Amino acid sequence: MLFTEIIGQQEVKNRLRNMVDEDRVPHALMLFGPPGTGKRSLALAMAQYLACGNRQEHDSCGVCPSCVKFSKLVHPDLHFVVPVLTTQKVSKDPITELFLEEWRSAFLDNPYLSENQWYEAAGAENKQGIINVRESESLIKKLGFKPYESEYRMVLIWLPERMNQQTANKLLKLLEEPPEKTLIVMVSESTERILATILSRTQLVHVPPLEENLLREGLMNIEGGDPDLLEDAVRRANGNFNVALTTLRKDEQELTYFEQFTRMMRLAYARDIIEINGWVEAVAGTGRERQKQLLDYSLRLLRENFMLHMKQAALNFMSRKEAGFSEKFSPFIHEGNIHELAEAFSLAANHIEANGSPKIIFMDLSIKVIRLLMQKAKVSE
Repeated sequence: MLFTEIIGQQEVKNRLRNMVDEDRVPHALMLFGPPGTGKRSLALAMAQYLACGNRQEHDSCGVCPSCVKFSKLVHPDLHFVVPVLTTQKVSKDPITELFLEEWRSAFLDNPYLSENQWYEAAGAENKQGIINVRESESLIKKLGFKPYESEYRMVLIWLPERMNQQTANKLLKLLEEPPEKTLIVMVSESTERILATILSRTQLVHVPPLEENLLREGLMNIEGGDPDLLEDAVRRANGNFNVALTTLRKDEQELTYFEQFTRMMRLAYARDIIEINGWVEAVAGTGRERQKQLLDYSLRLLRENFMLHMKQAALNFMSRKEAGFSEKFSPFIHEGNIHELAEAFSLAANHIEANGSPKIIFMDLSIKVIRLLMQKAKVSE
């Protein structure tokens, strides 16, 4: 991965390059920020730059043996740790090493892929992955060997917030006494879920959302196509290139969430309990990851409708299909019910993640929505 292949993030690129150029490479970095901003690619570009045999002024050469191996994610001194889970292929004790073929293929196909897209590629889209203690034991063993080809051993840990307690404790020991010439780069989207003791032992680098002009330029270079559809994708993305890309490619699952959300709201408005029961049955059969994604999508669209109701058009990030629905729906999402609606959907997501009964959770949520949609907007004094 070359720095020039990554969209935007010039300040972060300069900072990572300077660490290498000035021989100030820390033993542990934490690249953090919202999803879809290129954090993983930046981590790989830094590692490739560090290992390049013919380093250029602002980037790796891209053609030396080391760079060629990095381009295929097969360099022997580059190690990955990502959330994994049991599948038909790996039915017991999953670790990243057992999913390397799928990981390389998924990342090379889309360097901005999301967590759920990774699970889909790994063959278990309705489950949530973790980084378990066997992973940390495997990593410690690998780092006990000398580097094969480069000066450094390099590790990319994607989503360290998915580590369980045992794994986090073992990683903490590794960070406290790292082997010499080791670079560990963690890539996080939720640092508040990581042990404070781990964060304190890493050099934190924030990677911000991408600006609209950079999203637009990136999409044009990769996809081209209808300018109107491209603008929809850029506006919907809110700085997330993966969202922009999947929107432009008309992601079918996103359309499903839109249809499920709009149907729920129409049935709740009509107070049609019989049809709502059918909707609950259908959603309950989709798997927990899909259910969580639906609730996340619903929270986003509720937020967009509230912004539309408050006449904050500049803060809206919707596709034309979403905007068409929201023109009529947004008057029902106001300061009198938005907080309770957001709490209801967030609580439902927490209960789904805690393995609660989907039928009970979504029926309870639907009844709450019926009541909250009946509430009137507060009259300004």
